Parts: sequence; structure tokens; C-alpha cells
Amino acid sequence: MKIIKKSKFKFRFQNLLIWILLYILVSPLLEMFPHTEVFVQLLFTVVLVSGVFAINRKTALKRPALVLLLITTLLIWSHILDLFAISDVMVNLVLLTYLALLVAAFSNYIFAIKEVDAELIAAALCLYLFIGLLGGGIFLLLENFAPGSFAGTSLAKAVSFHDKSTIFQYFSFITMTTLGYGDITPQTPLAMAFCQVEAILGQLFMAVLVARLVGIQVAQSFNEYR
Repeated sequence: MKIIKKSKFKFRFQNLLIWILLYILVSPLLEMFPHTEVFVQLLFTVVLVSGVFAINRKTALKRPALVLLLITTLLIWSHILDLFAISDVMVNLVLLTYLALLVAAFSNYIFAIKEVDAELIAAALCLYLFIGLLGGGIFLLLENFAPGSFAGTSLAKAVSFHDKSTIFQYFSFITMTTLGYGDITPQTPLAMAFCQVEAILGQLFMAVLVARLVGIQVAQSFNEYR
């Protein structure tokens, strides 16, 4: 029985990685079809659900994550289907809370594991991508509370909450990788500060991750030859 359970959850981060990459890569291609927001959010919902199943069942974060997933999903789809009036800020706040919890859970897993394998590498990549999604939500929240915090040609075309969310996700990832295309730029000191922090975290993440993986690999090799 234990073997069955273990194999069932063995590839949870690899599955999550596939879904989140599909969401990031396929979402822009769906823009040419009608009812784009519904399809994109459906794919995003699959990512959110896969995220909670990637969390270790023994961690204390599992139950709060399930509760937040339920609330987040209900709010997102109620907002999309216009079932009842709910502000964009409220949806974004709940989503940010859920993403932050996933980032914390994935971080705990990565720094607790003692063996380098495909699942650990997939978990690290998932963590990186979820940090990018979290950063996009923070930028969107800042723009909601302080309009004009960001400006640029890409942002000027965004009208709906969905469009702005997509644009800020894109901006978050190019900030993490320090590409800086210049189509979106921070306009206020607070926005600049958030961009600086994310750019620094993006570079530190790669450095810390490589050091962590190398350290585990060296320890594994040492134990094998003892």
C-alpha cells in the first residue's frame, strides 16, 4: 500500500511544471479565439489545483492551502462569470495569499530534501515560476491601489482585469530575469523598489539554488564512496 501511495505522488512537481509551462506558453495563443478569458482561467485553475497537490501531505500548510484554493477558485470564477459583484482587488488579494503559501511550501520542500532527482529540479523550477506569478500579482495590486505606478505601450492596451493580470505576469518575469525590454516601466519610487527587489531575488534564487543542488550532490557522492 505504501508503494502505491508513493508512486501516486512521485511526479507531482513534474506534473505541475508541465501545467504551468502550458499556461505561460499557450495563454497568449488563445488571444485569437473568442471567450479567451474563460479558456485562460480554466488553464490557470488547473495550475492552482495542481499546486496544492504538489504540497507534501504531512506539512501543516496542506490544509490552509486547500481552503485557500477553494476560496480563490470560487472568487475567480464568480468574477469571470459575473455571478455576483466582487472587486478585482479582492480577487487579487486572495490569489496572492494562495500563491505566497505555495511559494512557502515549495521552499520548505526544496530545502528539506536530501537527494537530487528530477522531482527536486522540477520543484525548483515550479518555485521560480510561482515567484514570478506572485510578483505579477503584487505589481497588479500596486497599480490598483496607486494608478500610474507603471506605464508603457503594452500596459496602455490593457483594459480588463484579465489583460492587466497577463501584462503584469509578463512584466514580472522579465524583471526577474533582468531583461528589461522597456515596454513597461515603473513610474513611482515604490514601484521602482518592488522591481529592484524582484530583480535581486531572481538572481539570488539561481545562485542559492545552484549552491543547494551542488551541495546535495557532493554529499550524495561522499556517502556513496564511504
